[in-house]
Amino acid sequence: MESILGMRDIYPREARLRRKIQETLCQLFKSWGYEEVEPPTVESYEIFAQTTGEEIRERMYQFVNREGKLVCLRPEFTTSVARMFAKEEETNLPRRVYYAGKIFRYPASPFCFESELTQIGVEHIGSNTIESDGEVIALAVSSLKALGIHGFQVDIGHVGVFRYLLAKLPLTDEERSIAKDLIKKKDFVALQNFWQKKKLEEHPAATFLLRFPFLRGREEILLEGQEWSQDSEWTTIMEYLKQIFVRLREFGLAEHLFLNLGLIRDFDYYTGVIWEGFSPHLGYPLLAGGRYDELFQIFGKDFPSCGFALFLERVVEAMQKYKSWEEKVTSPIRLTYPPGWGKKAFEVAEKLRQEGFSIVMEETEDEAFTLTSPVKTIQFSIPEMESIEKIIKELRS
Repeated sequence: MESILGMRDIYPREARLRRKIQETLCQLFKSWGYEEVEPPTVESYEIFAQTTGEEIRERMYQFVNREGKLVCLRPEFTTSVARMFAKEEETNLPRRVYYAGKIFRYPASPFCFESELTQIGVEHIGSNTIESDGEVIALAVSSLKALGIHGFQVDIGHVGVFRYLLAKLPLTDEERSIAKDLIKKKDFVALQNFWQKKKLEEHPAATFLLRFPFLRGREEILLEGQEWSQDSEWTTIMEYLKQIFVRLREFGLAEHLFLNLGLIRDFDYYTGVIWEGFSPHLGYPLLAGGRYDELFQIFGKDFPSCGFALFLERVVEAMQKYKSWEEKVTSPIRLTYPPGWGKKAFEVAEKLRQEGFSIVMEETEDEAFTLTSPVKTIQFSIPEMESIEKIIKELRS
């Protein structure tokens, strides 16, 4: 019987790797002072309809529950976390929280069949300082380092760059939506044709938008941005990017960092700095995040915040591709026992399990008890506690 389109089975080897990744990241987040939260899998559709863009809304799993309410499987975590803390009567800020769990989205295209994904991420709630941005970006970099991802890079951009440029163009709301969609899809040939159709090919903002794929580098890329406009809003964006890059360089993380003025994120709730982390040969982000200072306002609170999430399936692919995770699998020890001696065999197995051994049990026609590990076989008669202690020593020898 076939699985549901977009869903897939996880077999033991990958399951072990996924668990290892999750444990490594959760331990890292705890060591930075973040506390675990667990939002529900099913949320009101209305919540995400207010916070996500059209592309994500169209991909949400939505249905009417038994109470007749339109609900959905969560397509991401940040909105759910915002809803959680917005309803608290008293929240000591800033709050640092992390989460790990499944998200659900219909495939983005006929060539992409991922519908069930796993996100592991953090939210830094209640601060709008450059220090909090720097902390969360540094934690994103540290996450990829902790997993041993080879040659990874983190691009830092600002949502204001794209919005500022688009606002400068004489376009209707519908035309801006078309341009935004083309840029998100990185279809710059279609975008150039669109500019020609609108007779905007000579407009400075249209020209700058066509250069988005090339506006990536270290601090020198800001010179091109700074020269483009002296407008205070634009200058503030460029200066902030410079400051955040300098701060992260002071942390010793510059090796992994790039400034990317053409970076765009899928979600509309971002308000400031944004970032994505890549493994150089996979072609899609391993992690993504940004500042979202206005998201809580939808739920009646004014908590500036920022955060990021890793995409577990992509991290697994990167680690398997470059063998940055070497699996050390210990096969379980097989305990066979004579008919009628199940109770005693169970006592032996439980004692060995308490000592850290993995034991599988099987009744056989043999007259003796037998322990079979990958390296040795031990046979014994009816075991007493003293003999079990000897067996444990022999297994460990």
